Amino acid sequence: MIYVFYNNDPLAQDLGGGAEHFRGLFRALDRSGEPFLLIGCRLQDERCDPRVVYVARGSNFLGFWLGLWGWFWRNRRRIGPGDVLHFHRNYAAWPKLVLAPRRGRVVVSYHNVTGRVLEGKLGRLSRPLRALMLVFERWVVRRADAIVCVSDRDRRTLAREVAPEPFERASVIPAGFDARLFADLPVGPPGPELARKLLLLGRISRQKNVPLAIAVLERLVAEGEDYTLTIVGDGEDARALVRRIAESPVRERIRWLGRQPHDRVPRILAAHGILLVTSRYEASPTVVKEALEACRPVVTTDVGDVREWLEEGMTGFVRPAEEGQLAEAVRAASALVASGCYRCSAPAALDERAIMDRLLGLYRRLAAG
Repeated sequence: MIYVFYNNDPLAQDLGGGAEHFRGLFRALDRSGEPFLLIGCRLQDERCDPRVVYVARGSNFLGFWLGLWGWFWRNRRRIGPGDVLHFHRNYAAWPKLVLAPRRGRVVVSYHNVTGRVLEGKLGRLSRPLRALMLVFERWVVRRADAIVCVSDRDRRTLAREVAPEPFERASVIPAGFDARLFADLPVGPPGPELARKLLLLGRISRQKNVPLAIAVLERLVAEGEDYTLTIVGDGEDARALVRRIAESPVRERIRWLGRQPHDRVPRILAAHGILLVTSRYEASPTVVKEALEACRPVVTTDVGDVREWLEEGMTGFVRPAEEGQLAEAVRAASALVASGCYRCSAPAALDERAIMDRLLGLYRRLAAG
């Protein structure tokens, strides 16, 4: 049996790379023929599946984590030696390692470097807590049978900050995405009329740094450029975003659509000319892969594995998180679109089946011992 533990709902239509990765795992396991169970948190009430078990409601990780302790207490004797348990976040593996330490094989996935969210919320005050967390994190990774990082940059950082040996042998498997959603999208680069339509798509949080995107727009407009910005998503910083838009001198050029179902992403991308990513940190942003599939250039901060997917000056522009340099890159991307010189170039490695087959292969090797 393969068990996958993730603080999300594979039957929901939430935006975001983590949500899409969980859905991708569900699709891959469904076609694999392997017996499996996904353990997550309920984010919708419209759908259910006997292979999905919910231990919490809502996306709060603490609720999910407490639910995992209960689940492992009830099921600790059902786990067999050939079972594979895949945890997303090292904290999620704690209940298993405490309550059923010698049962099954453990996989831990890293979708980012641990502690960045905490640092964003507490600043320097997070350092003592992070030092304590590292003690437990090292305890987990040394007991894991396999570690997966979604980008090699994060793998190297974790090897330096957490423990060298476990991460030196870690697999690097990027997050996948559902290319089938783009099957009905007209193939081709954006028309010149879309050259100044910017799109930011993602959770409204400190990580995504949406105020920087607004500052980029303000810079472009102040220099006489006729740009607009559409923001798609919702999150904990939504109220701050409302205030930021209201205070902006270019507020009439900003449209915030709020939360949208994930299956609308292809059409939203098709209505815009350039994807703008202003994140402070990422691992393997799904939205960049989706933009390439939709044949849209990307202007992004230098995060995660974006350099591995983008061809600089051809399909995208990677710049420091500074409004002037990002604004200049937006102009360059607009010139490509307006002149008709942009060429679609989605790497073959984006294929979800190829990505997920690597995870399925890992599961099978571990199950075989």
